[in-house]
Amino acid sequence: MKKLFFIFLVSLSLFSFALPLSTSIVNALKTGNSGELAKFMEASIDLSIPGNEGAFSKTQSELILKNFFEKNTPSAFKIMHNGDAKNNTHYTIGNLTTTTGVYRVYILYKDSSTLNTILELRIEKDE
Repeated sequence: MKKLFFIFLVSLSLFSFALPLSTSIVNALKTGNSGELAKFMEASIDLSIPGNEGAFSKTQSELILKNFFEKNTPSAFKIMHNGDAKNNTHYTIGNLTTTTGVYRVYILYKDSSTLNTILELRIEKDE
């Protein structure tokens, strides 16, 4: 019985880890490539960046991010934390280093069989 309980705990712990964010999304953030980032967005996402916040279409979000990246050219993105959220979604928190400073990035996404789909993206000045 103890052996069965141990196996159950080990298998449960293997499935409780958050699925990692796609390397393509990480690279798009590192390089400030809003077009590549938009490929992973839901048709409408919640977007929050300094000076702009709301629910936007994929196209609007791409243009807003392009403008942001032109003013704040990224040089690095480092993942600080991954986790699971409600309704079979996951999140990643990271630091985006740009020419104007460091920003905290929060990405809420769902995982389908082949790719991550961004539901929410928040970029805030790290203070």
